[in-house]
Amino acid sequence: MKVRTALVKIAAVSPFQPLKSLADFFLTERCFRGIFALLITLMVLNSLSRTVADLDLWGYLAFGRLFWQSGRFPYQDVFAYVPTRSLWVYHEWLTGVLFYPLYQAWGAPCLQLLKFALGGAAVQLIYLTARRRGAGFFSALAGLMVLPPFLAFGFSPVRAQVFTYFFFALSLFVLESVRLSGRFRGLLLLILIQVPWCNLHGGFLAGLGLLALYAAGEACQRRPFWPYLAAFLAAGLVTLINPYGLDYWIYLYRAVAMPRPEITEWASVPLAWQKGIFRITIIMFTALAVFTILLAWLTAWREAAPGLILLVTLVMGLKHCRHQVFFALAAGVYLPLLLERFAQKRWGAGGIPLPQGRARQIAILVVAWCCLLGLGWQALQKNPLTLELPETPANPKVPFSYPLSAVEYIRQHQLSGKILNEFNWGEFLIWSLYPACRVAMDGRYETVYGDDIFGLYVDFIQGRPGWRKFLELYPPDLILVSPGSKVYPLLLAEPQWQQVQESAGAALFRPQKATSDFPEVNWR
Repeated sequence: MKVRTALVKIAAVSPFQPLKSLADFFLTERCFRGIFALLITLMVLNSLSRTVADLDLWGYLAFGRLFWQSGRFPYQDVFAYVPTRSLWVYHEWLTGVLFYPLYQAWGAPCLQLLKFALGGAAVQLIYLTARRRGAGFFSALAGLMVLPPFLAFGFSPVRAQVFTYFFFALSLFVLESVRLSGRFRGLLLLILIQVPWCNLHGGFLAGLGLLALYAAGEACQRRPFWPYLAAFLAAGLVTLINPYGLDYWIYLYRAVAMPRPEITEWASVPLAWQKGIFRITIIMFTALAVFTILLAWLTAWREAAPGLILLVTLVMGLKHCRHQVFFALAAGVYLPLLLERFAQKRWGAGGIPLPQGRARQIAILVVAWCCLLGLGWQALQKNPLTLELPETPANPKVPFSYPLSAVEYIRQHQLSGKILNEFNWGEFLIWSLYPACRVAMDGRYETVYGDDIFGLYVDFIQGRPGWRKFLELYPPDLILVSPGSKVYPLLLAEPQWQQVQESAGAALFRPQKATSDFPEVNWR
């Protein structure tokens, strides 16, 4: 009888019951949370998966090699053949000192993993800060969704900026924790981190700016502001713990004030749009700015310090495209609470609700899983732990390539001497060819070269009237330029110079009298 009863119960169970139970599990709020957290994580990782090696990386490595092999601190430049400043203030010196042994020991994967670690930690800090401010889970995740386009722009493979973005996110976390708790001892951390930050990258000024803005914001709301002001002064004082002392700040004053019209990432939003560069990032930046202003108005937002930070970073992003990352990080911290308040007005105390209706929930889950698979596959296809050196420009308006064939030609023929080079290639050349060759200009230009030298160089590379003056004052042994540069056709017409090698992205010239043993080579 008992056996018969058991068989009846088994027969009554639908063969689809396990599938129904599995579907019920996937439609729970916990599962929704996990899937969307994983989706945001993959979006972030995918945005950090760029593999084209940044041009500045080779300057870090060249400094690190010089530091470790010479046994002394390099205070004077040795890589350029033109006159340079008497003191080489390299604000990214510690980045090079760290990167060189890592790159020598474990190669590109180690540097890429470092970038992923710092980028992931920055995003996690943004999320934790938003939650600490009172944002709900889905609101905080929504704040992270604005970050990927800007992370892709700012976190090029292993630039020194990765340290600045991490410390910026850490500073926001500490400042909000202190403001909400009233425990000012936490500000001591912001003083201490200025020591490594100022030696890793000049972006430490952003950390000092945050302290100043929080002091101003708290003063506006008649809350205690002296601890922030004292921390600001102390943090500024400890930045003198650097190899250059006060000369570091003299350099910074000159560097912050100087125009950089030739550097694309320093372009303003109108200028960048006119040139057709960074347009996707500019569209996202504009949309985020409009959304921020609209949300602040709808929620009648009145927080002074966060409002000042969003305003200042917005203006910075308008003036220079490279600073848009700061606005996005700040928005990731402050917008989620506003979004939560708006959702509570719209849907009640529960905030952003789960979608209602079984069919709608299943459809959302299917879309989310498709996005997960697509993002994961896309990230793996990029080989994210490699460093790519393209030999042809990816975008004609923003040349980003390396003269690999020309460097190989120089090595094969054991050429040496002074190279008058394309600006973007300078740091790669000092890494690849020093000490056999020295360069005329490179991406360290404001730290090494005087304004007069740089002005003459720009006249040459742009083919302006008087372009030969640089050749006359600082005669090179080799000239390496892009076939797309304005000076290239002028050099072809010069009887004193002969092109001896050309590839898709670079052309190498030697003096006519020195080329008899080196026939022209075309590597297209």
